[in-house]
Amino acid sequence: MHEVFESVARYFSVLGEPTRLRILHALCQEEKCVNGIIRVTGLAQANVSRHLGLMYQAGMLSRRREGTQIFYKVADPMYIELCRTVSMQVLGRLENAAKSGDGLRHFADDISPDPAAQVPANSRRTPPANQKEKASV
Repeated sequence: MHEVFESVARYFSVLGEPTRLRILHALCQEEKCVNGIIRVTGLAQANVSRHLGLMYQAGMLSRRREGTQIFYKVADPMYIELCRTVSMQVLGRLENAAKSGDGLRHFADDISPDPAAQVPANSRRTPPANQKEKASV
């Protein structure tokens, strides 16, 4: 089971970067060349190339060369479905929070693991900024 958990953690770490999610979103419908991805995402070429390489190495993307251009596409539709599902959940929560007037605090309260353990916002302590500071009690 240890190997399974390690593999799952690597899988999610690739998805844990907003830039890579933007690239994945750009490739959801069809394959694109690097210049097409840059155009859609508005990201710098060096940044896009770095993330594409990482996503390719992780097996998330496949690529093919056509002349001097390299085209990328999503290798496994499961990545697209997972991102869409999570994005729709987050969007729904954000919209509900906006409608209720509580903003992001309401969103944070909704995802809290134990509602009974929630502390009112004005009595929460700030965690230490670094290892040298002591936490306030």
